[in-house]
Amino acid sequence: MEITSLDRSLRYWWVILIRGILFILLGIYMFCQPISGYAALGFLFGLFILLAGIGELLRVVGDHSSSGRAWHLFLGVVDIILGIVFITHIIAGADVLRVIVGFYFLFRGISLLSYSHFRGRSWPLILGGVITALFGLFIIFNAVFGALTIIIFTGIAFIIMGVFNVWLGLHMRPR
Repeated sequence: MEITSLDRSLRYWWVILIRGILFILLGIYMFCQPISGYAALGFLFGLFILLAGIGELLRVVGDHSSSGRAWHLFLGVVDIILGIVFITHIIAGADVLRVIVGFYFLFRGISLLSYSHFRGRSWPLILGGVITALFGLFIIFNAVFGALTIIIFTGIAFIIMGVFNVWLGLHMRPR
């Protein structure tokens, strides 16, 4: 059974190749058009929140036995409202995304600092924690730095995903 699905997926090697090329082009676009790329990320952030809200409401409708239905109904409605707000106000969605990414790096830096305590005050962990936490604070409190950071990381990630998808597609191609 597994070999049959593998054989079928090998026939569509070109889909993975095209996906890789599109990822590379999207990464290049992020670098060439950073403002519209940032706006697109804000829109996608809003779209994901909207879809999460719809998912919550579908869960409430489908699961009658859950004791937390009211909570999930509330979360679904809030997500749908936020999703619509972020989709219609794209820069607000991008700014919220920037703050979330900034807090992520801030908490990761604090986490590294706490690990350094368990590793006997390891200076590489302390240095990494301080740099990561400062990086998070810069993203949160400096909008331009935060936007550029998100654009650069996203662009690099798209290009890396694209290169590996192209490589995989070419290696899946029948010879």
